[in-house]
Amino acid sequence: MSALFPVINHLIQQNPEHRQDLSRLSGKTLSLNLAGFGLTGRINHDGFLETADQPADTLITFHQSAIRKILTGQEPGVGDISLEGDLMLGMTVLPILGSLRYYASDDLARIFGDSLAGSISERAANIGQTVKKIGQSIAEQISDFSREPESPVIDAATLSAWMEEVDKLRDDVARLNERLDRLERDIWID
Repeated sequence: MSALFPVINHLIQQNPEHRQDLSRLSGKTLSLNLAGFGLTGRINHDGFLETADQPADTLITFHQSAIRKILTGQEPGVGDISLEGDLMLGMTVLPILGSLRYYASDDLARIFGDSLAGSISERAANIGQTVKKIGQSIAEQISDFSREPESPVIDAATLSAWMEEVDKLRDDVARLNERLDRLERDIWID
């Protein structure tokens, strides 16, 4: 049994609405490839994954770019995930997997009780906010550095403004060429 089965099944357990959706796919086998970690399992009648000896009906591969985006809170794009085999099954399972959420407070309450779990969650949230503020401060300092005149890196706003100007210039050149072509046709027609 893969070490990831208990983790994924725990997530499924914490999301009963998605477990019900998965139970409708009972008997289907899927293979997940998460940046090199492979897992093949069959969906049982309760909506959990269990070991499977048969080949997978669908293979869902999360590329490195998908993992990077997920870890930074972004949505993976079309090129970040690939599907093979039964595409309809893959397209059905993928949003269910993407909707699974981990609720640490449930586990803390089960281990420490409700009141202590609330205190731990609150402290963890405060620590998380502090770490987030530190990260934002570092990002702002890096951003300030990149705006310095001697810095070889331009900021995103300057690059975006420059790209807009280039696009406008291209449009203007295209319109000018069109007018010149029309003028040339009018001269030769007369």
